[in-house]
Formats: sequence, structure tokens, C-alpha cells
Amino acid sequence: MLAQHRTEDALNCFEKAKNADPSSPDAYYNSGVVYHKRAIETGHEHDFQMAKYCYELCLQRSPNHVECNRSLATLYCDIGQNEYAFRLVEEWVARVPNSAEPRIELARLYDEHKQLGKARDCLSDAVAIDNRNLRAYTALGHVRERMGDTENAIAAYEHALALNPYQPEVQNRVAALRYSDTLPTIPSASPTSPGRESNMDPGNKEMLATEPKEGTTIQ
Repeated sequence: MLAQHRTEDALNCFEKAKNADPSSPDAYYNSGVVYHKRAIETGHEHDFQMAKYCYELCLQRSPNHVECNRSLATLYCDIGQNEYAFRLVEEWVARVPNSAEPRIELARLYDEHKQLGKARDCLSDAVAIDNRNLRAYTALGHVRERMGDTENAIAAYEHALALNPYQPEVQNRVAALRYSDTLPTIPSASPTSPGRESNMDPGNKEMLATEPKEGTTIQ
């Protein structure tokens, strides 16, 4: 029903699910998804609040519910409360230190806020905890690609493909990176004067400040 944009019918079904089993976290989570989707479409404050309320009820019943933690963090960002998003996920990381999932979500937040070095470190921790986590390797490849670390981006993507070869998008990224790595370097049209460095693009500060140390490899 939700896929068919029958929002009210979907909500009624999830309400019946909650009445049938008030302890089910998924019923509350799914209701939150409907309100959240509608809030994005309409911008109505009431829908955002209802989505938040449903997500919180879900987490009361299942504090480590992966999809709900992710969705609530996303909702906080949607309404401009980024600090609450980070606090939510950081507390989740502290609550289950031996799980890769919270670190993947924390890395996603860092990535979205252009803190690529911190995102990479979170994902490196995630794959160290769970070296068969497909999402962690795919995300690590994405972050390293954005940082310009082509060799390690390809390595991370290939780890993901080893776990599941049927990922056309990941296969395409590997092919594109390998192709770009073989292209000849084109000299600058406006070389700098001898002994002077060219001006750095301010947008690259994060990438330059967080490049991996020499010799860093994926565990």
C-alpha cells in the first residue's frame, strides 16, 4: 500500500498490527516510516513529530533496531537537529561496541557532513569487528573513493564483491576507478612559478587533512 502511495491505508494496517501485538517494534517502526515519508513530501511539522514519536516507541521496544536508529538519525538531520542525530548514533555505538552496524551509521553521518577521515575510521573499525559485513566494505570503498584513495577504494569494493559478486553498481565503480587510474596525467594549462605552490581548492581541505597514512591497508 505504501509503495502504491496509499498512505492512509498503510497507516491503518500498521495500527492494526500494533493492536494485534503492542510489543512489536516493527509495527511502530513501519508507522514511523509512513509519517516520515509523508513529512518529506508535505513538509508538515505534525508528520515529522509523529514519525519521531513512532521511531522512539520502536526503540523503546528494541533499542538496537538497525533500521529505526538509522531512520531516526536521518529524521533529526531532516529537521536540522544534527547534534541529536550524532548523539543518538554515538550512544548506540557505546551500547553495542562489538557490533559493526552502529559504526556504519555513524560513518554515514560523518560522510554526509563531509568529515571523511572520521567516516573512514568508523568503517575501518566496522570491518575489523565484522569482516563479512557487505555494507561496511561498500561504504568504505565509497568514502575512500571520495578521498581520492583509489587503490584502497578498489580493495574495499573488491572485498564487497567477494562477499556478493552480484552488485552491478559496485562492479561499475571498480571498472571506472581502474579506467581512471590508467589515464595519462594532463599538465596544467597554467603552471605555477618555480618555487611556488599552487593554491589549494578550499573544498579539498577535508580530503587533504584526512588522507590515510602510508602503508594503510584494509583488514
